[in-house]
Amino acid sequence: MSWEIAEKLRARFPEVELFPRPGEGEHHEAPPSPPTPPAPPAPPAPKRPAHEAPPAFLTPGVVVPRERLLEICGVLATDAEFGLRYLSFVSAIDRPEAGQLEVLYHLYSFETKDELALKVRVSREHPSVPSVTSVWDGANWHERETYDLFGIVFDGHPNLRRIMMTDDWIGHPLRKDYVYQDPPWLVEAARQRQRDIEGLGLGERA
Repeated sequence: MSWEIAEKLRARFPEVELFPRPGEGEHHEAPPSPPTPPAPPAPPAPKRPAHEAPPAFLTPGVVVPRERLLEICGVLATDAEFGLRYLSFVSAIDRPEAGQLEVLYHLYSFETKDELALKVRVSREHPSVPSVTSVWDGANWHERETYDLFGIVFDGHPNLRRIMMTDDWIGHPLRKDYVYQDPPWLVEAARQRQRDIEGLGLGERA
């Protein structure tokens, strides 16, 4: 996976920040230590079958300022230098320790097979970003799902409402501090079920 596309974007918009930075996670040698007696050779590790090998890729990514998101997305989708015409998903990462939510976009080019991840950091208390439905129509349901599960508001979305949970659901289930509460319709359904059971003379279930 080439970082060239991320570097091109940074050349066009110097305020973006690469993530993870090239070289992050690489092994760095420790300072030399006094020699120790050689250990007996370890038996060779068994070779994993090819179909069990872990993936050997890392998608290049950039952190984009919220106020430049629409402009940058428009360039990525329409400029032939990038050609990222396909938005495969929108999701989010909850970072309560930082008081932030990170909105994550994954972009793909069918022509060059390039991939790019975008992140936008927003306040956890009042999370909102511009909707990118004007750039990629396919963002519509992805943004609704992210709104539903994380509570992020996508300004300018044509129909921003829950898509997985019911309209009266309390809270956003993928936030790390989410505490489940029975929605009113479920409470009433349980009460009605209990009334039905009592009407049949079955008494209260254990």
